Formats: sequence, structure tokens, C-alpha cells
Amino acid sequence: MSNPDPHKQGSPLWRVFWLYGVAASSLLWALLLWMLARPAQAGVIVALLGLLLAYTAWIVIAVWRAAPRAADPRYGLLARALTVTWAINTVLLVFFLGLQRLA
Repeated sequence: MSNPDPHKQGSPLWRVFWLYGVAASSLLWALLLWMLARPAQAGVIVALLGLLLAYTAWIVIAVWRAAPRAADPRYGLLARALTVTWAINTVLLVFFLGLQRLA
């Protein structure tokens, strides 16, 4: 029995990056901004902030694992760099939005 090629397993990088990463994260941020513009309960906002942090951690790991499956290794490197940058941005925004909610 032969071992399957680990680079052939899982979703392709384009799907993980664009659909799971960019599109889904943008929808989560849009939902959060919509909730912030309305008189929402603080618990809902805090839950969304927590969900954003958890999702961001998951997508960084998913993109990192999918990067070796890119057709061009440069795309894998670029996807990793952009995702880490997006994650840093998300952590900072969640931190400051959380601080603002506490004030």
C-alpha cells in the first residue's frame, strides 16, 4: 500500500485563500460592522469578536497547509504572507474594538 502524496490532499490553495479566507472573513467583518452600527447587545458583539479571532487562527493554519499545493511556489509564499498580515490586522482591530466596547 503506497502513501498518498501529502501535496495532493486537501483543498487547493486558491479555494482556501479566496473562498474560505477572503470571502468568508469579509462576510464576518461585514456582519460585525452591521452589528456595531445598530444598538446590539454587548454579548453578541463580544461573541462575534471571539468568532473572528478563532476563524482567523483557523484560516492562517489552513492557508499555511494549502500553500505547498500552489501551482507556483511564489503563490504559496504570497498567500502565507498576506494571510499573516490579515491576521495581524484582525487581532489589532478586535483588540481596539474590544477596548472601545469596555469604555
